[in-house]
Amino acid sequence: MKVPNWKMRFINGGVGSQKTRAEQEEADFVSFVANVVRPAYSEIARRLFEKGREITTQETRAACGITVMNGNSMEIMFRITGLSMPVGVIPNVEVKMRERKGLRVESKKFPLRSPSEKDSTITGISADDIIECFFCYYGEALGRI
Repeated sequence: MKVPNWKMRFINGGVGSQKTRAEQEEADFVSFVANVVRPAYSEIARRLFEKGREITTQETRAACGITVMNGNSMEIMFRITGLSMPVGVIPNVEVKMRERKGLRVESKKFPLRSPSEKDSTITGISADDIIECFFCYYGEALGRI
């Protein structure tokens, strides 16, 4: 008698079972953060530190962000999360910056690359792609201050 996989996991208490898709995607994203996002953020921090900016990073299993401060003023907050799609995990970007010369903070969320593009998943994204995206929005944020 052949027992379905989900029943065997229940019977065996999950011992030796395969990872679920969600578990595999989470592990892939954690690896992506360690191997691609952190080096990109290190390069961004190095460039901005030379300009006298204070950089802080925030990292969880689901997101990795960087905040740039100029004195007591936040210039930009840039965060990458993983978005599960049928083609795989796509890096999703959230940018927070001030509105034009105002005190209100505007938030934008978008995929780093369009899901229809080739290599839009985390396996096709490089540190240079993240750096380029960050500095594109950083320039926009500086124009709003």
